[in-house]
Amino acid sequence: MTDTMTPLLEVTDLTITAATSDGPTEIVNNLSFTLDPHSTLGIVGESGSGKSMTSLAIMGLLPDSCTATGSIRLGGTELLGLSDRELRRVRGEKMAMVFQDPLSSLNPYYTVGLQIEEVYRAHRGGSRRAARAVAIEALDRVKIKEPARRVDHYPHQFSGGMRQRIMIAMALCLQPELLIADEPTTALDVTVQAQILELLAELKEQSGSGMVFITHDLAVVSQVAENVLVLKDGCQVESGTAQQIFSAPRAAYTRALLDAVPRIDDPFDDLKGASR
Repeated sequence: MTDTMTPLLEVTDLTITAATSDGPTEIVNNLSFTLDPHSTLGIVGESGSGKSMTSLAIMGLLPDSCTATGSIRLGGTELLGLSDRELRRVRGEKMAMVFQDPLSSLNPYYTVGLQIEEVYRAHRGGSRRAARAVAIEALDRVKIKEPARRVDHYPHQFSGGMRQRIMIAMALCLQPELLIADEPTTALDVTVQAQILELLAELKEQSGSGMVFITHDLAVVSQVAENVLVLKDGCQVESGTAQQIFSAPRAAYTRALLDAVPRIDDPFDDLKGASR
């Protein structure tokens, strides 16, 4: 495990460039941040701000049309420049990711249990029976009822919220040091969203993992993150503790994001006017 005095994740001068028909285009520009062990960093920005591309760069999953320069260090190990084989060893074992759309991330032709088992056996080996026990335990951890029965069900037999729980179970079955959650609640209704946020916070506390939580919604990030990084057009606008960002934002863009969050104490007339 990473020394608690050493940052779990260090991103330094990260620049991501995409090859386009008009030539190279920078989609993330000189981004730097750190994440301490056991803590959560919220990365916030509108669509196209570069937040998801940043997460893909950390995971080594950028599309072939993109290149990353700078430095990404996980527990002191440089990730940029690792071979595909070396990255596959790190992914799952040391870091894992929960994507926005669980239905497209899960294979419809295999049971959810088999998919969790494959992740576990790819890194830890062991028998199918042992891996099945891990899968059942993982489903139980994310509070899926009757896990010993539902482990043999297919993705379409679960609701959207349950599928996201399965993705979380898959990501955490190897107890990685770093969890990246990329818009994990966007497609869920408010009630289910709250349940997933509570589950992520609970599991992070139990496992001691650090988490990067990516979202466009400041109201969501306020519930899960100790520190916040705000991105716009691939550049860092501001960063600080969640308390600093929400109580005294320095950048006009951050203030605009905060103003866009509906408040329960907004005057009814103002809300009516905003809907016209």
